Amino acid sequence: MSDLPCRPRLSRRSFTAGAAALATAAAARPAAARSRRLADETILGAGEYAYRARHDFPQLPDRFTWQTTHGVALDAAGNLYVIHEGRKQQKDHPSIFVFDPAGKFIRAFGGEFQGGGHGIEVRREGNEEFLYVCGYQQVKCFAKLTLDGETV
Repeated sequence: MSDLPCRPRLSRRSFTAGAAALATAAAARPAAARSRRLADETILGAGEYAYRARHDFPQLPDRFTWQTTHGVALDAAGNLYVIHEGRKQQKDHPSIFVFDPAGKFIRAFGGEFQGGGHGIEVRREGNEEFLYVCGYQQVKCFAKLTLDGETV
């Protein structure tokens, strides 16, 4: 027996009618109330739930290209680590990019994950932070790295 409270069952017709009314109300709401664009960023939401989407954050150096991004992580200093799947024929292209909190490029590494970079996580162990990275497809690996990209 479940400890969850009993809820009255909705008929499919009642559910559909309610969902249609909600969708109509949302569509009728002015676009300016849902989001607004200020130069290079968009403000989404309102009040306590307002968020800035910066379309030019972060910026890669010209020698690198964005590829299929699969994960992001933040370290304690607020640096952003981005891993992408990449293309297996570009082994000289790193699959992990690091940016400071303002979006300035700091470094890149992880060519060994190119063509399969998939997951990234920052973990604190004692007084140190480490990256846990996984690859899939033809890469098929899991690694523990320093924040500078050295394999532990």
